[in-house]
Amino acid sequence: MALFLSTYINKIDKKGRVSVPARFRSVLAENGFDSVVLFPTVNGDAIDGCGMNVMEKLLEKIGSFDPLSEDRESFADVLMSDAIELSFDGDGRIMIPADMLEDAGIDGQCAFVGRGDSFQIWQPEAFMARKKEARARAKSKRADSTSMKAEGGGHD
Repeated sequence: MALFLSTYINKIDKKGRVSVPARFRSVLAENGFDSVVLFPTVNGDAIDGCGMNVMEKLLEKIGSFDPLSEDRESFADVLMSDAIELSFDGDGRIMIPADMLEDAGIDGQCAFVGRGDSFQIWQPEAFMARKKEARARAKSKRADSTSMKAEGGGHD
């Protein structure tokens, strides 16, 4: 199984085109896709990117909600209505819609951040701050877990 891994910083040209990292394009191609699906993250600080297979899994999850629930409506509205499928040009570039870039605070360059079965596109400094916070949380959780096991409170 091919995964989206690592972080790549790429420039966005004046027309809004950006080269999708070759490794990310090859992951999509290995899964049979010559395009990418983009949609804003739920909290709007980045852009999610994936192949159509991940979108299908998201739709299955949404479909498992009560058909009359507000949750189903909310997730369908947020995820599916804002999603856009973009094909690569001959140079492996896509044109990210200006409103998506603006909403995520991205201008000039962006960070493609691997997340396994998907990736995100961030304003580079914003991602570095998020990564620093995530590392601190993970370190804290690890310390808490280690101390619980040492005190006999952890389960194996």
